[in-house]
Order: sequence, then structure tokens, then C-alpha cells
Amino acid sequence: MATYTVSHTLQNSTSYPAAVISNSFAPLTSVYFKLGDTIQATVSHPVSGNTLGISLQDVNEANPDPSNLGGTTTHADDYTYSLTWSGTFAEGGTAANDYFTQWFHFNRTGTFQYSAKSVFRRVAGSIGLSTSSLTSSGGNITVTASNILGLPAPTGLYAHRLYLYVKDSSGNVVSSNVSFSTPFGGNSHIGLITTTSTTNTLTVGSSLASGTYTVHMGHYGGGGSGNNFTGSDHSMSSTTFGKAVATDTTPDSFSIGSDQTLSASGQYDATQFTVSGINAAATVSVSGSGSPSVSIAGGTHTSSNTTVTNGQTVNFRMFAPGTPGTNHSATLNIGGVTDSITLTAASSGGASQGGASGTAVYGLEVFNASTNQIFSPNFKISNLIAFGSESNIQNGSPRTVPSSGVFEGLSSSNDKVKILFLLDSHPLTAYSLTLTKNTGAGEGTATFTNTGAATISGLKYYVVRTE
Repeated sequence: MATYTVSHTLQNSTSYPAAVISNSFAPLTSVYFKLGDTIQATVSHPVSGNTLGISLQDVNEANPDPSNLGGTTTHADDYTYSLTWSGTFAEGGTAANDYFTQWFHFNRTGTFQYSAKSVFRRVAGSIGLSTSSLTSSGGNITVTASNILGLPAPTGLYAHRLYLYVKDSSGNVVSSNVSFSTPFGGNSHIGLITTTSTTNTLTVGSSLASGTYTVHMGHYGGGGSGNNFTGSDHSMSSTTFGKAVATDTTPDSFSIGSDQTLSASGQYDATQFTVSGINAAATVSVSGSGSPSVSIAGGTHTSSNTTVTNGQTVNFRMFAPGTPGTNHSATLNIGGVTDSITLTAASSGGASQGGASGTAVYGLEVFNASTNQIFSPNFKISNLIAFGSESNIQNGSPRTVPSSGVFEGLSSSNDKVKILFLLDSHPLTAYSLTLTKNTGAGEGTATFTNTGAATISGLKYYVVRTE
């Protein structure tokens, strides 16, 4: 608990007493204090070598009398009289139901000539709030004081008041974005309470940071430590309110990759990313061509609007066009932040390079003497049948190419058509692929699986004839 001390010098006067040590905030009061606090009076005699005396006067005869402590009533100059206001005292009554004491100090030797008086007032009271929760926009809170005891009626502009103030979670007095309807002069962040005016409206601005705040009611702290109006020692009652965090559904920027070329109808999976920078669920939508879809936190891919929360993962997927040389463009939108990508279907290889596919005969043909055809537009003059690229190939996830149609000449029984994979940006020791030429309904397609430990961000493949 706190300690409050009044220091003064006996006055040269035959009146009894000559002076009350007080100030404009506490007229006729030397010190305000609370139950459990220690009150002290340090008194000096104006004439060196003289001694001091003390006596007590109270209409209830229930106040503690320091002159009874140890049975000594006379002390040397500059002696400090001290008492902790708690428990039951020799003169009867209890500290809990007594709110006033005055100590008379006087010259103890010779003719009565010097005197002074220390007046101590114990105060008590409590406060309540009309609400303990505000939105991020702030608002008004009515502060109501009750059970005010020991405080005299208000006089003048600021005498005999209690003080309201707000502290943050670190114990700092909040001086901006808060104001009271009945302020302490020009200090709008400090409110006043009296025995005749027990309510005050606290206005909290929208700019006040979110968090938990404490409203205190304290007495004037003259004679104690810290600020006389907002010092921690003087707080009599306190209660808290919270200000909510502003809703933020705008995430940090993200990427679904750069524009690229894939095989016709090829599947594109963007690198998975984690949403950050939001504190409430944000709306997720996809738009554009190529059947874009999104998966949240490993869930099923969907093209419908959905939501995502901070820390959840997002997977974006779309497909290249089925017609070589054409484009598909799509956009992912999360809380108003967007990223877009364009996929181009690669020009087909093989049959379109050096001649047409099929058995039709057209154009210039050259035969030898044995009537064998030695040159024709129908001859394949390139061994490249098709090529394409795939991305974000995760461990254990099979991928079938082409995603639609077949590769000419590719079959489980034809070992003269091969598929070559190039992983330009990855060390081969870190990745492993298995390849299967599909049969039955899948004849003409191939399925490869990443059996390595890491995700392959991208690869190119080439379907070629070996002879």
C-alpha cells in the first residue's frame, strides 16, 4: 500500500491550532488516503532545541492516536509521527468504518506559543461501466461511482474531487483518443467525480488501438508518490473494458505463377501458398477460362466462391486450351487481392511437322526404278511427335499426358516411341520419376509419378520416334 506524508513547521501563535496544512485541491485536508495506507506527519519546531507534542481530537473518538503508540507523547524536533491505517485501535472503533483523523502538534515545553494541525481523510468508493466491450469504432461508456465515503462535498472548481483516468495493458496513462464529458480543466483524458455528481461519460475514439484498458478512480495524491491525479498509489477502484480489433480481410499479396506454355489441355497446378495478413475469413473466388478452381486447406477443388482464414493453404488449378496456339486466362481473387495467369497450348509436334498424319496421298511423290516411293510429303521428316510441360508435380501424385487425346504411335507394344523428360532446374539425384504407357482405354497416353521426396515445380517432356 501507499505512504502519505505531510511536513510542516509549527506556527508562532497562541491560537489553537495556528495552521492546517492543506492546498486548493484538498481544503482543510492535509492528506487523502485509503484503508491500508500509512499516514505520516513530520513536524519541525521553529526554535532549535525545543520538543514537540501531539494530541488527538475527533467527534467519534474512534481515530488512531499516534500519541498512544508506545506511550510517548513528547518527541524531538523533526520527528515523524506515523501510523498504518488498518486493524482496530486503542481508542475504539475500526479503521474500516472511520474516515477522519486530525493530529494537533504543539510546543511541549514552557508557555504554549507554537502549534499546527495535520488533517487526514480516508476515502473509499467504487466504479462500474455501462459496457465492458467496444467495437473497433469505439464509442461511449458511462462511468458510475458508488459508495463514496469520506469525501467532503465539492467546493470551488476542483476541490474535493475524485479523478477518473484510463490506463493501457502496460500501465501507461492513455492521454489521446479518450475523453470525459466532465473533464479536469483542460485535461480531457481525466474525468471528475464528486459526492453530488457520480457519473461521467467516457468517449473512446476509433483511433485507439485495440486491446484491454482499465478505468481507474483515484483520490488526490498530495503527500504520496507519482502523479497527484493519475498515480497508481492513489487508485481506489478500477474496472476494465475491451476494444475489438478492426476486421481485416485483405491478405498479403500472393502469386499463382507466371504465364507459360503447356501441352494442349494440359493441367496446371500453381505452387501452394499460405494466406497471411488477415484476421477474419476472406472471400475466395476464381474467374476466367480454363476451368479454374481452388482448394482450401487441402480440401476438394471448387470453382464456386468459398472462404479462407489466416494461415490456411491455397491450391490453384486450371487447364490449357485444347487447341494448339490458343490461350486460357484465369484470375484468383482473395479478399480483393488478385493474381492472374495465362496458359498457351503448345503447337502440336510430330504429325504437323513435315507432313500430315494419316494415309492420304497428296503432293509430289518420287519413286525409284523399282517403283518404291523414296520421297513424299507424307513421310515423317521429324522424329518429334509431341512436347509439353507440367508443373507442381507433388510426391506420389500421378499425372497423365496428354490430358485429352493421344500421342500418335505411343502404345504399350511399340517400343520405338519414347518419352523424354527434362528437369532443367533440378538435380536428378533429388527427384525420381516412374513412367507407364497406358493400355486399354488409355492406349496412346502415358502416366508418370514423382517418387522423389520433393515437389517438382516444373518439367518438359518430348515424345519422339527412335527410328
